[in-house]
Amino acid sequence: MKRWFLHDPEPDPPMSKPVKSSKPQSDSASVIDAMSDWPSSWAGVPEDERIGIALVAEMRPFAEHLERRFSANTVRGHLNCLWIIGGEIIRRLDNEPRVRKLTGRKLLLEAIEASEAPLASGVTEAEQKVIDATARRLLRFMTTHGTK
Repeated sequence: MKRWFLHDPEPDPPMSKPVKSSKPQSDSASVIDAMSDWPSSWAGVPEDERIGIALVAEMRPFAEHLERRFSANTVRGHLNCLWIIGGEIIRRLDNEPRVRKLTGRKLLLEAIEASEAPLASGVTEAEQKVIDATARRLLRFMTTHGTK
């Protein structure tokens, strides 16, 4: 399993200082556009892709929010973590068929409700902590911004 989807050797810490510019970072915009490829990269079976599309739809407002506030490197680090979280949610579908009936929002919220990401396979403890930090930010964003 790839450790970091966008191949940053060391992602920026999740609590990096925000960029003061309100203008979107063009470099990170292309990275956010790449999110549309995630469902097919996660899918083990064709029906996984539909669920992956729903997950990306829930994650995209958060990614766009990050893009407005942080540097491109910081955004990439968070997107790497989001990709891992989504992949672990899709992996869970094989073990718990009942969750296939849940909405993308419900799946995502269940996965991060304890302010931690699902335990990712193939990552170190330090990498898991970075993923957990992104999960906390995502949970805070989803509960305070009321994404649909």
